[in-house]
Amino acid sequence: REIAAEVSRRRDLTIGLVTLAVIALVLLGAYFYQSSRLATLGDELAGLRQEIQVLNSKLKEVADLQSKIKEFKSKHKVIEDINKQKVGPVRVMESLSKATPSGLWLTEFRETNGSLVINGLALDNQTVADFLRLLESSSYFNNVELIETTKADAKTGPYKKFAIRAKVLYRPPAVAGEKKIQGAAVSKKGEKG
Repeated sequence: REIAAEVSRRRDLTIGLVTLAVIALVLLGAYFYQSSRLATLGDELAGLRQEIQVLNSKLKEVADLQSKIKEFKSKHKVIEDINKQKVGPVRVMESLSKATPSGLWLTEFRETNGSLVINGLALDNQTVADFLRLLESSSYFNNVELIETTKADAKTGPYKKFAIRAKVLYRPPAVAGEKKIQGAAVSKKGEKG
């Protein structure tokens, strides 16, 4: 009986030790697996943080480039505006020249803050009317109106004096008006020819 009891105790002790060893091995395996996983995740986290830093520096560069682009665009717009204002008076005078029919002479061209007064002499009222029509069709002149026409004094001859008021646009919204003037000038030449 004692031997059977001793064998039973040893068997129970062996089973307990084996169970404990298996549990310890499972726990150690889980621990090493979790440690390995934690180390891998730590490496990934470090890599992601490094990528975030790189992306943040690139984002800052992009923001700097966007601000420079915006600055260059505003400078370019200022330069374009200056060029348009520089070319504007030349185009206005060119348009005025194209709109002036033969038999009409300008004696005064006065512009103040976009308001324009034109005085001159013409052979007849029809020439003044043609001039008004051509000015109105130009994209550089707006609100063209005849102020007065009178017979010139005796020393200037049998001409009509006229005064015209208009608004001048140095940067017109469209250049289509110039084509109208050219077409009207061509048709005017065709009528005279």
